[in-house]
Amino acid sequence: MPDSSADEAPNESPPAEKGAISKRRTFVNRLISTVCLLVIVSVAFWSSQDWLYAVLFAILMLGALIEYFRLFPIRGFRRFRWQTYGVTVAYIILLFAPFWGFEPAWLAELDGLAISLLVTLVVLERMRYPLEGFRTLDEIAATIFGFIYCVILFSFVPKLLMLPLTDINGNPSAHFYVAFLIAVTKLTDMGAYLVGSMIGRDKMAPHVSPGKTWQGFGGAILFALIGSFSFYFLAGDYVPIITPVHAAILAIILGLVAVLGDLAESILKRSLEAKDSGQLMPGIGGFLDLIDSVIFTAPLLYIYLLIFG
Repeated sequence: MPDSSADEAPNESPPAEKGAISKRRTFVNRLISTVCLLVIVSVAFWSSQDWLYAVLFAILMLGALIEYFRLFPIRGFRRFRWQTYGVTVAYIILLFAPFWGFEPAWLAELDGLAISLLVTLVVLERMRYPLEGFRTLDEIAATIFGFIYCVILFSFVPKLLMLPLTDINGNPSAHFYVAFLIAVTKLTDMGAYLVGSMIGRDKMAPHVSPGKTWQGFGGAILFALIGSFSFYFLAGDYVPIITPVHAAILAIILGLVAVLGDLAESILKRSLEAKDSGQLMPGIGGFLDLIDSVIFTAPLLYIYLLIFG
């Protein structure tokens, strides 16, 4: 009687070994992508050139918005992209105008004005086509949500740069707070992935993201605390608002919101049956995958600094 094992490929790896290799490959890809991202951010950080910050954030905003619109697989689903792109470009130009001395009083209402303009343009464009019940409202809502999600929320990162924050010597130090935000947020992501990959067992929200576990969530908060206190000990003189108490509080709330931001994008991709938002960087994905957690943590840190700064 022939041996059934002879039919198996001699070099075929067991499923467990394949899973381990896949996890190692994903980790290496994420590490390479993260290093590349840190190099880009470091160049902008150390040069402290306003135009370089403006270009970097503009690319991230527009890239995320383009990817968002590409997620919709429904044939004929209107997304009003060109109206949104036009308003976004105008918004970005006016958002960074204070860097070059143009700061009229009405710029304080820029977010509301931009949303109002986009709603008006989208409704005017939609009036050209026959109404299609709930789909009509879905098309309008999806467009406005994409603008708020990718542009308005992420704009709080450059808004942090415009806060009148100083170090202990009175020198401008807003860019150090941006560095703190990115460090804590990205370490939260890394902690969730590393701990969840190694010991993750209990699913956190399987209907949203099957890979997220409560063990990974604990790793996220742990790495957020490590990142926050490391930044405090290494650069505390540049961020005097962040005392040890503030470092602990911010680590916990930023860690919580960073995880929420990651889950929010999972809701978006799962609802639209998309695996990744893009393939910009191996192991991370596209622009949306890169900034999904920062989109939620930036407004929170901005409000926190307004209250305690």
